[in-house]
Amino acid sequence: MRSRTVIIGMDEPYVQGILQRAFAKYSPLIQVQVADNVDNASDDNADNTPTDNGSQSDLLMHWREYETIDWNSVHRSRTVFSNAYCFRKGLIRKAQMAFNIKMYTAKHPTSILCTHVPETWIFELDDVDYLDEALMECFEVEQGMQANSGVTDPRLRQQFILKPSLTARGAGIYVFDTRERLEQLLEEEFASDDEDEEDDENDEENGGLVQGQAVSQIREWVIQRYINRPLLLPAHQNRKFHIRVYVLAFGDLSVHVYRHMLALFAPRPYTEARNLDDQSAHLTNTCLQTNSASFDESTAVSLFWSLDLPKAKLDYIFDQICNILAETFAAVSSESTSFQTWSNCMEQFGFDFLVDEECNALMLEANAYPDFKQTGEELKFVVEGFMEASVAMAAKEFLLEDCMTEEVEKKAEGACRDLVEVFTHKNKRQW
Repeated sequence: MRSRTVIIGMDEPYVQGILQRAFAKYSPLIQVQVADNVDNASDDNADNTPTDNGSQSDLLMHWREYETIDWNSVHRSRTVFSNAYCFRKGLIRKAQMAFNIKMYTAKHPTSILCTHVPETWIFELDDVDYLDEALMECFEVEQGMQANSGVTDPRLRQQFILKPSLTARGAGIYVFDTRERLEQLLEEEFASDDEDEEDDENDEENGGLVQGQAVSQIREWVIQRYINRPLLLPAHQNRKFHIRVYVLAFGDLSVHVYRHMLALFAPRPYTEARNLDDQSAHLTNTCLQTNSASFDESTAVSLFWSLDLPKAKLDYIFDQICNILAETFAAVSSESTSFQTWSNCMEQFGFDFLVDEECNALMLEANAYPDFKQTGEELKFVVEGFMEASVAMAAKEFLLEDCMTEEVEKKAEGACRDLVEVFTHKNKRQW
């Protein structure tokens, strides 16, 4: 009889524990092993590690950090599965996704992505001295900054937000509306890079490894038009917020939105956001707040469906999000060089949306391996529910497909009840 094993190895104990409990519900049909134990055992005896055995057709799933997945086995075998896609930079790298959406909307001018993604420019620079040349590639940003001359009302000024293409969790994000401020931000960023290079040189002198020398480092950002009229709720002290949406992409390819979404709030009211340096009013990432002595989890994270809005407006926002996500996956999956889906893979993503004062949802970015811990303890059940749904999909479609009992099927279907399918690659069904 074939064995069915999942190896779980997540760096964050918050996630590791949730996953182990979710898979335990399918014991003894599915054996759960902890990656550290398996890896240590394999150092002594390679036979202790579950493998893809052709004669027995054992089933093995890797639910691990991306860098530790055995991609060779996943690629070669139909009986080895993983919790991530190998190629998905076209979705999770901000510049690459912006490019893919631009290509898609050029072919589909009526797509919802044309109006529900902030205008975005790819911005590359290797030295502040070449800023003029770099801005020629996004001249609308330069024109917008020039148009701000003499405009004193912040709501009437054209504002932009600068984001590194590869970072997450709010790192390196700044709001600007003048050429002078942009130059200042870039000078600080490059000065920080110079300090890092000096550290690398010291490492080299001390015998450390240096990946490159005398190589011009081209930095890549995206610049987005800043939504300076966000939806503000008096019940939450008019603080800016974004919506975190958990999404499961499965196989080749179906996309499922987890209905229980989160609203993450900035610590200070947006009405006080006259100073663009005040990130506590502009940035809503919870991970930027947790080190503050005044951090209050109960006011930083709320359930989307509990927001002080009429249900009709909540439904309207949710429908937009589903439509936007359907089109986003249609866009990125059409560019196979940067996004490839394999039938034996699945992946969880965290998408961030902003809602403007007219209740229009706008997609900001997508994150692989989202920071589930920022949900906190009070709303941990949201993460647990999404994990249980994802595990149920893996169980019924990957590991237990050929031995599904009525009891197990009922359990899996119950866990998936809050997953809303918005897209399938097979028929490209839209929400």
